[in-house]
Order: sequence, then C-alpha cells, then structure tokens
Amino acid sequence: MSLSRTMLSVRFHQTGGPEVLRVETLARPEPKKGEVIVRVLAAGVNFADLVRRRGGHYPVPTPLPFNPGCEFAGIIEDCGEGVDRSRIGESVIGANIVGGAYADYIAVEATNLMPWFEGLSPEQAAMLPIQGLTAYLALTDAGMLTKNDTVFVQGATGGVGSLIVRIAKALGAKRVIAGVGHESKTRLALAAGAEAVVDYSQPDWVDALRAASGGLGVDLVMDATSGRVLEGGIDCLVPNGRAVVYGHAATTSNPVNVTRLLEGNLRVTGFFLGYYHVKRPDIVVAALKSLETLVKRGELDLVPAKVLPFARAEEAHRLMEERNSEGKIILVPSNRMEDQNG
Repeated sequence: MSLSRTMLSVRFHQTGGPEVLRVETLARPEPKKGEVIVRVLAAGVNFADLVRRRGGHYPVPTPLPFNPGCEFAGIIEDCGEGVDRSRIGESVIGANIVGGAYADYIAVEATNLMPWFEGLSPEQAAMLPIQGLTAYLALTDAGMLTKNDTVFVQGATGGVGSLIVRIAKALGAKRVIAGVGHESKTRLALAAGAEAVVDYSQPDWVDALRAASGGLGVDLVMDATSGRVLEGGIDCLVPNGRAVVYGHAATTSNPVNVTRLLEGNLRVTGFFLGYYHVKRPDIVVAALKSLETLVKRGELDLVPAKVLPFARAEEAHRLMEERNSEGKIILVPSNRMEDQNG
C-alpha cells in the first residue's frame, strides 16, 4: 500500500489557550537518515503539551508553528537511509520530546522507538511511553519504593497519578494515600486501589493526611505541582522520607523549607523522563518489561479515561486544563474513531 502524500496535523501558530489549536492538511514527512515514518494510531495528551501551547518553559525549543504530542503508538510505514526496511509493518511506541505526534504520520529517530507488547490496543499502548514510564520510574528509581512504604500520591486521579497509585499497589507498598483536588474524585481514587483519600482543597488537609497515615507520617511523596501540596506533603514525611517532584503544574512555586529537610534527613528529588531516554535507555527498556509483566499478570489495568479524534484536540486540552478529566486522554486519527464507532 502506497503512503498518502498528505496528512492531517494539529498545530498552533501562536501560543495561548486551547482555541489556538488547528487541524491542518500538510505534506507527509519524508524520513531522513536514521529515521522512520510511523503511522500514528494513538497519541497521548500530556501536561507538557499544554505547557508548550501556553508558551511556558520547556527543556527544548517549541518553534512556531508547532505540532504537539510526544507520546504515541503506531506502525512503521517507511524507513530512511541506514534503517533496516524489514522493520516496515512493526508495531511500536515512542516518546519524541520534540513533538509531532498529533498527526497521521510522524518522522522519528528509529532508536527512539520501543516494542509494543502483545495484548494492548493502540490506545492502551500510547499510555506507556511517557506517562506509564514516568509513573514507574519516578516511583521505583527516583522514589526508591519499598514494601514498607506509606506513599502519598498527589493528583491521584490524573493520567500519571492514577498509574502511580496502581503501580505502587501492584509492587506491594504498605499503604497508598491518594491526594485529590475535589471530593468528587474520591470514588475514583479508591477504585484505583488507594486505601485512603485526602482532599487538599480543604484547609485541614495536612492534618487529614497525618491521620490517614495512622499518625505516623508518610515515607514517600509523589508530587506533580511543585506548589503548596508539595510543601504540605514534606511536612508529613517521616525521618529519612523522600519526595519526588515529576511536574510543576502549580501556577506559583512554594519554596522548600530547607530547615525541615535538614532536621528530618529528608530528600527531595526531581524527575524528568527525557534524561532516561537519552542517558539511560537500558533503564527504560527494563522498566517497560516490568510494566509488561504487571499488565500480563492482571496487576495493572491500562484504561484511557477518554478517547477523542485529533479534530477535538482543543476539547482534550480544555478538559485537562480545567481538571475535568479523570485519567489518561488519548487522541486518535478520525478513521480510527469511525472504526470504533462502527
């Protein structure tokens, strides 16, 4: 089957709100040396996509016009010079920090692709390259999770947070306490496996967190805000406790109380998945195998919260921005939505 010369792509020509996203018809990319062309079957929506669309700080440039999307699942359709053409037809997942996944096709370095293990739909597979690996590695490598740990997971009904709750339970954490921003999310957090839920929109939430830990405090805080919730979580850490910061969703950052760190022998660690992809691909491959094991044992359920066509990318961003989605949002080409809807 010959490849189409054109494709649909979601781009923004200026930074701003979700309304700046446009669906455009563009020429399909051609593979350069070392690259492949992947036909995208599903693309994950991540908070980083919103940050770049708003014009916020990101570790790599966001040149305009820009096609967001760093996480995808698809099939190799063409190969550039230096890539074995026998790979055409291979099902792959990828994390491409430069973006480009909100489109029918993406050109990507062949070395950036990972195997898509059997038994997953494209929508499930697209949950793994960024959010799945972030949840697993932030918890196990940066957080050094043990079976004796009581873990507090901030944003526990979000894409990464809900996976952290599930993975922590699957790996045998002693107790998992979910943090949510509204009481309406309590049911979902408990369904994910949390033993207790704390609503940090309430003024006494820090006391509630201490009570949920049996008055002992927590061993590990998993934080995606870098704001007041991180500060409160650190206040509840036991001596030699750890906090892992894997995002900065808060509009303002709260300074960390260094005296509290010193007196409690506490550790706060930042986590950025891109480092692992570039510097430690061996750890990424091992983590993906571990996730595969959890999925095949039935200990980790990968279920997207919402699947939308690329044409509704604005809606997807708005849902995430307004915190009105519980779990992972996936975008797919319109023809896949038509297939799923009959």
